[in-house]
Amino acid sequence: MGRLEDLCRERGVRLTEQRRIVLEVLEDATDHPCTFEIHRRASVGRRIGVATVYRALNSLATAGVVTRHVFRDGKARYERAGRAVHPHLIDVATGEVIELDDEGGLARMIEVEARRMGFHLVEFRLKLFGEKN
Repeated sequence: MGRLEDLCRERGVRLTEQRRIVLEVLEDATDHPCTFEIHRRASVGRRIGVATVYRALNSLATAGVVTRHVFRDGKARYERAGRAVHPHLIDVATGEVIELDDEGGLARMIEVEARRMGFHLVEFRLKLFGEKN
């Protein structure tokens, strides 16, 4: 978690014990957990309230240490910031969020197209919605 701690220091975010716990959960996550799921994972063997998790996530998202996504189900879901841009495939039937590898260079193609149109791309998010056959 050293990288996330360094990012917090860079952004001037004070690392309280509760924020460290939330960051630890997100560092270990292989999915995009919502606040209640982060709380469930964080409270295993520790005492941390759901309101504390909410406050920690808001502070960390505001500082750009974590990324907040709102998918079709309306729930805010989180992942650690600083990862390479990657598309998300959302199963419309279950709400499951699947990260797609961008080995084909889709992010690069989007950046090139934005530059061609005279823009410096600051951020983009690609959400694909589908249903299994």
